Amino acid sequence: MQYQISHKPSFSLLKLRLDSGQSIKSEAGVMVYMSSGMGVETKMGSGFFSALARKFFGGESFFFNTYTAPSSGGEIGLAPDLPGDIVDLDLGGKSIFVQSGSYLASDSGIQVVSKFGGIRSLLGGEGLFLLEISGTGKLFLSSYGAIVPIQVQGNYTVDTGHIVAFENSLQFKVGKAGGNWKSTLLGGEGLVANFSGHGTLWIQSRVPSSFIGWLTKLLPL
Repeated sequence: MQYQISHKPSFSLLKLRLDSGQSIKSEAGVMVYMSSGMGVETKMGSGFFSALARKFFGGESFFFNTYTAPSSGGEIGLAPDLPGDIVDLDLGGKSIFVQSGSYLASDSGIQVVSKFGGIRSLLGGEGLFLLEISGTGKLFLSSYGAIVPIQVQGNYTVDTGHIVAFENSLQFKVGKAGGNWKSTLLGGEGLVANFSGHGTLWIQSRVPSSFIGWLTKLLPL
């Protein structure tokens, strides 16, 4: 599969060139353009209940679209709803956890399953479910703002809203941003995720909720 990510990091667009019979699976509603003859198949993916969890708890679409190139090959362009970055990852049989709204597309053989994130995930403001993505092939993630990879070697603290994805070798607990609740509540940082272990963590440089809060202040009463 040939691909190019253009207009990074603010208004990224994923351009793919598929050979005869090649497929790309994507979140529903992210197709920008495609060449003629491209086949489109819509499925729930990993089953009804997993699709239901993705939709109502994970913030994702109920369906995936799979685009397959005709015998002459084809082109397709994909982009997320929010302005921001797109990164490509080669899973190589590994498994990562992805926050809601950050899955864009992947090779058709990669599995996307909703996983219960526990009360820690709910307290962190990211919903009850994470997406566990595993398999072999290319995975494309999107964000609001630029995506920055961080190599965690021990411990690392991140604002919960800035998390895009992390390898399953990392564990996290939700805690206070400051040394006490006064700092947490009045300092503007809120709750944070304290990661531990060894692995890669991907964060986004902006948070949609912060932009919405800024925009709300400008609206007339």
